Amino acid sequence: MPATAFDSFYLRDRYGTREMRTIWDDRATIQRWLDVEAALALSEAELRLIPRSAARAISRAARVERLDLPAMRRAFDRTWNPVVPLVDALRARLPAAAARYVHWGATSRNIIDTALALQIRASHDVVSRELERVGDALARLALRHRDTLMAGRTHGQQALPVTFGWKCAVWLDELMRHRERLAASRARVLTGQFGGAVGTLAALGRSGPRVERRLMRRLGLGLPRLPVKTAGDRFAEFFLLLAMLSATLGKIGQNLYNLQLGELDEVAESARGKVGSSAMPHKLNPVASGSVVLLGRLLRGRATLMLDYVHAEGEDDHRQGETAWAFPQEVCLLIGAQLAISRKLLAGLVVKPRNMLRNLERAGGVVVSEAVMMALAPRLGRDRAHELVLQLHRESLKRGVPFRDAVRRHPAVRAQLSPRRIEDALDYRRSLGLAGGFVDRVLRDWRRRAGRARRVRSSA
Repeated sequence: MPATAFDSFYLRDRYGTREMRTIWDDRATIQRWLDVEAALALSEAELRLIPRSAARAISRAARVERLDLPAMRRAFDRTWNPVVPLVDALRARLPAAAARYVHWGATSRNIIDTALALQIRASHDVVSRELERVGDALARLALRHRDTLMAGRTHGQQALPVTFGWKCAVWLDELMRHRERLAASRARVLTGQFGGAVGTLAALGRSGPRVERRLMRRLGLGLPRLPVKTAGDRFAEFFLLLAMLSATLGKIGQNLYNLQLGELDEVAESARGKVGSSAMPHKLNPVASGSVVLLGRLLRGRATLMLDYVHAEGEDDHRQGETAWAFPQEVCLLIGAQLAISRKLLAGLVVKPRNMLRNLERAGGVVVSEAVMMALAPRLGRDRAHELVLQLHRESLKRGVPFRDAVRRHPAVRAQLSPRRIEDALDYRRSLGLAGGFVDRVLRDWRRRAGRARRVRSSA
């Protein structure tokens, strides 16, 4: 049996995606370590610090399939250092003349942290692409339902009317900010680390900065101002941004979960292939939106570990290093699954405009109370108008009549407003404010990249 749901053949696709697993599994991780060792040797050979023949041999041998991984694991259990067994295994595959130059001037954290930057880069690309797909699905919903009336709700109560497209635009706008944050962080986050034992490049002396520059250029990574080992803020920034993105996805999932409550029934997940309950055939449970919420909770629960990665003592701290053995993989797996499920949820979402209008009507028009108050305010003053509308609402509840009928019949209202002005104030659409314009604004910004407008419109 697997130790965790991340490893379970049956459950793992609920807690990660195949694409993320290929970035973070053991073989991929070890191959990244080897990639850094090979790039280091080739960079040093270009500067004539080690023989070119040795660098070429190291590069050819640096393949995970050529190493004895079970033997490396046994050595790791003895040494407590994950890179020393790797270096020994790589040297064992080389002639003595080349083996001596493996890991030249490096320390284990240099290899691990630089390889981690490569894995983060691959994960960053996946997250950015999947975020675009989720955003596209929201943009389609916002466009299609730009004018679909529904109740806006504050503190769990009906407030003013909005449109479902407006709700989707609000979520999309938040996703755009996450996209901007991720893009802005890329140069800071995708930075390698090669500073030797304490970050001063003492082993390589004056040649150290040149090796560092060539190594990072070869790997396509940024160059830090100071190549210290304890600067955990760069990687922590990426994972904390993923936690923020996850929180937004969880919020969307929770909102959609709530809108599927039987008493509301304003949206529904796609029923294709779904069996909601083994005992109650009529049920189609909101499992996708629930999964999005759960994955967000699991991911945000790792935020303390992300911050602990910044907290380090001295010039190296084994506790910081071991922290990175646990949370990066899990966070990337969770966000990968959350994005993938969110995209499917939104792409197949069934929106029910009739039920949205029905729920508005159930409240008897009380959601336009602000409009009635503002119509009366120029004549009565805002406070008096507020008091009158509150009185009307309480009377409508007491007498069991719709709020709009109470407004139409009240002599104080009729004395101040013409019948047409009363009907305008009771019109849901006249209480939408600038909702439609805000939807348009968000969609224009989302479509700014070439071709986005055509894709969104063609699928609407």
